[in-house]
Amino acid sequence: MLPATSEKISELTPECEIWAGGRVYILRKDEAIDTIRDDKNVLWTKVMAVEKWYELDTSYVEPSISNDPTARPPADLAVIIVGGGSNLSGNRYSTGTAAHALYAILQGSDWTMGTVDVTGIRDLEAEKVSRLELIKMIQDIWGGYLVFDSINKIIHLRDAGKWQPYNGFQVRYRKNLKHITRTQSNKIVTKLYAFGHDDLDIAAVNGGKKYITNNSYTSREYVGIYKNQDIYSQSELKEKAIAELELICRPRYLYKVKLVDVRVLPEYEHEDYSLGDMVDIIDPDIAPDSPRPRIIRHKYNLFQPWQCELDIGDPEERLIEQLKASFNTTGFIDGKFNGNGQMSGNYLEDMTVTDAKIKNLTADKITAGTIDANLINVINLNASNITTGYLSADRIKAGSITIGKVDNDFVKGLDLIKNPTFLSYANETNRLGNVIVNQGTLIQQNAEQISLQAARVTSVDNRVTSEAARLDVRADRIQSTVERVDDDVNGRYGIKSEIRQMADEITLKVGDDEVISAINMSREQITIDADRIDLRGVTSIYGDNRSEATFDRYGDFSIYHDRNTVFYIYNGFDYVDLGSLIGVFLRVSGATRSFVPQGTWDFSNARVIGL
Repeated sequence: MLPATSEKISELTPECEIWAGGRVYILRKDEAIDTIRDDKNVLWTKVMAVEKWYELDTSYVEPSISNDPTARPPADLAVIIVGGGSNLSGNRYSTGTAAHALYAILQGSDWTMGTVDVTGIRDLEAEKVSRLELIKMIQDIWGGYLVFDSINKIIHLRDAGKWQPYNGFQVRYRKNLKHITRTQSNKIVTKLYAFGHDDLDIAAVNGGKKYITNNSYTSREYVGIYKNQDIYSQSELKEKAIAELELICRPRYLYKVKLVDVRVLPEYEHEDYSLGDMVDIIDPDIAPDSPRPRIIRHKYNLFQPWQCELDIGDPEERLIEQLKASFNTTGFIDGKFNGNGQMSGNYLEDMTVTDAKIKNLTADKITAGTIDANLINVINLNASNITTGYLSADRIKAGSITIGKVDNDFVKGLDLIKNPTFLSYANETNRLGNVIVNQGTLIQQNAEQISLQAARVTSVDNRVTSEAARLDVRADRIQSTVERVDDDVNGRYGIKSEIRQMADEITLKVGDDEVISAINMSREQITIDADRIDLRGVTSIYGDNRSEATFDRYGDFSIYHDRNTVFYIYNGFDYVDLGSLIGVFLRVSGATRSFVPQGTWDFSNARVIGL
């Protein structure tokens, strides 16, 4: 998203390239650029890019290609590649294989084929479809994962069983895991009928049965059908059906994970992973079996890469059907990997594209002094950013001011209020040895409230400390909170204090997950709720204008009425005296461990027992 007046827009031509995150993006697509007038009467330009392999959608096999010696001359833009035909790869690859077909259709383009290890002998026939559609058809027919390297223009088609890269990376509770959701799919099939080309079945190679069974998870019968019109061999059909049933005979899991990517720290650089890798999930509650599934989606902030999300599939789930979705829908995005395994999707949206990210745009084409004072969208503003060298009040339109773009994850502990009309933030990340500190402040305002926030996250080895403070001002109350959460191998501990002030009440709270101390004050009373109350100095309690009681730090206690001592307890350190209006009447001696009556005791109206 760019201001509509930005000079960068002139460089974002239909033929430009954008290099970002180990991938190359282009703008040659439908609905590539939107010009928007928002509700603040500000003009924006939204640029949406696709990864460079998308250019194959405008590339065709010309004039045609065919290896079928029995067929007529092919029509224009036709592709006929059959398993029993001539070899189109110079005998580099066996006729009828996916590698043979992919190699053939890429000839004449500037893309090359990488590793192709899916198996099977198939036919490929199509007419008047692009190379990108042909690549999709090859994946549909032979199966596997498509892996795109848009920098080197290489396409791989990998077998899910053979391509299981594992570097020992772990998504581990109490280390790098912030949030995890496990979704369980219970669509189970235990009896599977298999059919190939022209209703080919497996009865001849399966003891007369057209179906196979797998009751390794449950003894109950759930029937399904497997169809693949591209399989002509009964043995191969049975093999594919067995593999398919192995996937669907038990529940399958998908894990959606938010984590802190600690690879940004030097001491964790070895903990590497890429899209498509197999990783361990260590969470005794969510994943008690510690599975090793595959990363099928990696979403991250390009400028703050430690903030990332992963979708991780069941270790037995190949997600072939998901990967066969349309090239023009977002459902297909998650199945596309580049050579570095870092692709998170094929669209760039809502992102400011800097000079460094555009291959044919140089910094000298953008000057710091061409900012429209009516619309300022830089975070650090100084005189060199303004053509006249100064910023005055008449250059800022009334309404709302927004500096930068904020989401709820830009610093942990900072929260967005609803519909802010003013928003300003600052954040930074500092690293020193094994210590990483990510901190930020946030100021927000809308018609209902003003919010001031500050947060800091400090990571040291396996310990993460999150601190946050917040002040919210509304018409009916003021509320402030300060909290700290420590996460380490021993567990999680958090503590929080809160002050809430209203016209008729003030509440103070301090506590953790188990113990809370609170003071509540209203016009009528004060309530103290705590496991322990410590009072220092002289404490006086007034019942009315004539009576009071006092405590002091030495343990002395007195009750007065009309300024006369009615009762008192005096601490003499090695004795304690109890007295009244007439003086001391009982001494408790610490030295002799005895009670010593004092003064005159009148027992004339008493009943004395045991003397």
